[in-house]
Amino acid sequence: MPGQMFDQIRDLYQAELYEDLKQLMSIVLSLIDGSAGRDSGELLTLAQKYQSLVYYGDALYQLGEYKKAESAYSRCLLLRKMPNKAKIKSSTATEPTSEVDVQFKIYQCLHKMNQNAEALSTLESINTKKRTARVNLALAKLYLHEGRDRSAITCYKEVIREHPLALGALTGLLSLGMRGADVIAYIMNGIPQASYDWLNSWIKGHAHIAAKEYSNAISTFRAMEPNHGLKDNVLVLNSLGEACFHGGHYTQAMAQFRRAHTLDPLCLKNMDVYAYLLSKEKKTAELHALAQSLMSVSETSVEPWVAMGYSSLALHSPNNSKSKTIRAVYCAQKAYNLDNLSVQALVLKGSALLDMKKSPQAIQHFQEAVRMAPNRFEAYQGLIGCYMSNRKIKEALAWATRAFKTIGNNARTCTLIASVLAKDPSCVAKAKQYLNRAMTSDPHLLEPVYLMVDLLIQEQDYVKGVELLRQMLEHHSTTRLHQQLADCLARMNHHQEALHEYNISLSLDPNNSQAREANKRIEKHNEHGLDSSYDVEAEEMMNASDGDPDYNSDMESAWSETDFSQP
Repeated sequence: MPGQMFDQIRDLYQAELYEDLKQLMSIVLSLIDGSAGRDSGELLTLAQKYQSLVYYGDALYQLGEYKKAESAYSRCLLLRKMPNKAKIKSSTATEPTSEVDVQFKIYQCLHKMNQNAEALSTLESINTKKRTARVNLALAKLYLHEGRDRSAITCYKEVIREHPLALGALTGLLSLGMRGADVIAYIMNGIPQASYDWLNSWIKGHAHIAAKEYSNAISTFRAMEPNHGLKDNVLVLNSLGEACFHGGHYTQAMAQFRRAHTLDPLCLKNMDVYAYLLSKEKKTAELHALAQSLMSVSETSVEPWVAMGYSSLALHSPNNSKSKTIRAVYCAQKAYNLDNLSVQALVLKGSALLDMKKSPQAIQHFQEAVRMAPNRFEAYQGLIGCYMSNRKIKEALAWATRAFKTIGNNARTCTLIASVLAKDPSCVAKAKQYLNRAMTSDPHLLEPVYLMVDLLIQEQDYVKGVELLRQMLEHHSTTRLHQQLADCLARMNHHQEALHEYNISLSLDPNNSQAREANKRIEKHNEHGLDSSYDVEAEEMMNASDGDPDYNSDMESAWSETDFSQP
């Protein structure tokens, strides 16, 4: 009887014995194909064959055989097009999988294989009246990747029309420029307003992020904890961390992501950004622990591989730098293969290529990151680093200006332009104007202070440098602030005070080689004195002005001998 074989196939599928189902279907399909000209219905009816192929495709998908799964699903659709397709809706107690669902399964296979054009074509072939919420959500994301914002907005609205609390779709609409008030008005008819007071704040916060009003976003998300009883909510903490990160407040962002990870070690959202920040701030031990923790959660998500890549780069192995780079390369490539929409994977790869002095290839990857995320500051920063490494000041300034126009007139973009202008002796005065504007715009941002002090040291204006640094140290204590203060004091022959500041700098970062060397020279001066013709601080001043403060910790990565023409 046909039903007996189908029952066995269905039972294997329900028991999730996918390898066994795969082997059985191989036999069954051969028997069916070999019965051409005879009654193949003795084994499976048309409806049963259709559903068995769906189960077969699902099993192959679970086993990671996406190309073969796509082929199985495509055979299902061919059965649908047969003249006797009506029989598929009968002859079995199991409700057959709908054609729309089969098409979505084909999309999933194509998406896994990074065939986004084919995946988009598959979803677009579904009649608009038959598209489900998950079809519209997948379409929206693909349209975003293609830069078709209006089509993405339409799809997001369709999702929200059916599911007003689809927070991912709401965030997507806000990111595409829809006003927060309009989004709230659009969904409030579908939900009991009194029960969702928190939703107004959540939408307003993400609307502020979309509008690049990061300070307002930070205030809004911070207020959600006490005002709406959302203490220690990981979603809110992640949103707060994003606002801090995009606003350039890296220390605050790191604190929020650290808190989210502590509360929920299984959460992966934004952990790749958290790893980037730990790497940037040289929190090596914490970075290694994070990477190991995330990898134990999932090996099929982007975030653990990005974290492992940064962790590999942070290894202290000067005699074996190539091997650690190769490990980082593998992790970064794995992350990109899992999701070719990952901006963080592109930033990591671009930084690595630059470290290998493969600037043309690095430029390609940073430009792709800019295309995918036009408001991502780190992508512009890396791109400018590529041009600066080749002394292409004109090109670097062009991209810094583009960042200024795209991201907006804020402290970070002003600092980015200043970092380029500072490399041209004739533009130092203009660079200082941008830095003053940056420090006025955000008094707590340290990057413009670092660069301004470097310029003051070059001009031998140590008094102003000390004044600025002491002012910042009232609110911040970083190894670089203390080192720069020590550098200024040493040049003013205040050696005892300089020694004190170098010691503080080393206590904050024992691996600060510049502070350690300068500290030794000061101690030697105090013990024995130095030849009056020897400039104690000359080498320090040159080291301090070697690189832009914006890039120093970003470019500590490398890439392997792979195909660099594509990410």
